[in-house]
Amino acid sequence: KTIKGKGSLPPQHGLELLTVYAWEQGGQNPQFNMAEGFRTVLELIVQYRQLCVYWTINYSAEDKTIGDFLKMQLRKPRPVILDPADPTGNLGHNARWDLLAKEATVYASALCCVDRDGNPIKPWPVKVRDM
Repeated sequence: KTIKGKGSLPPQHGLELLTVYAWEQGGQNPQFNMAEGFRTVLELIVQYRQLCVYWTINYSAEDKTIGDFLKMQLRKPRPVILDPADPTGNLGHNARWDLLAKEATVYASALCCVDRDGNPIKPWPVKVRDM
């Protein structure tokens, strides 16, 4: 969405990919905890300045042309979120991650992100920079 006079929030597809990345990296425990998953995505959003997420399942970085292009994409300013189906587009670029990060910080202390004893739910151990 566009915020009046302030630019656009990150694209929904980029946030969906961030959620997939969080799940792939940290959420494969058979005792899945939705609150931990949510906290993990919030934490990744808060750390957007270091965020570098990409997949190579649909293309080979071993191919010189693709590998060189991928390296060029990964050198771009953060956040970098490359679509697994199309590494030519950076879904983290030109968006107001700062505004989303501010909201994510607020939600991280919401009732859904604390346990029964009032302790903060811990996010999964997921790297913000996958290179």
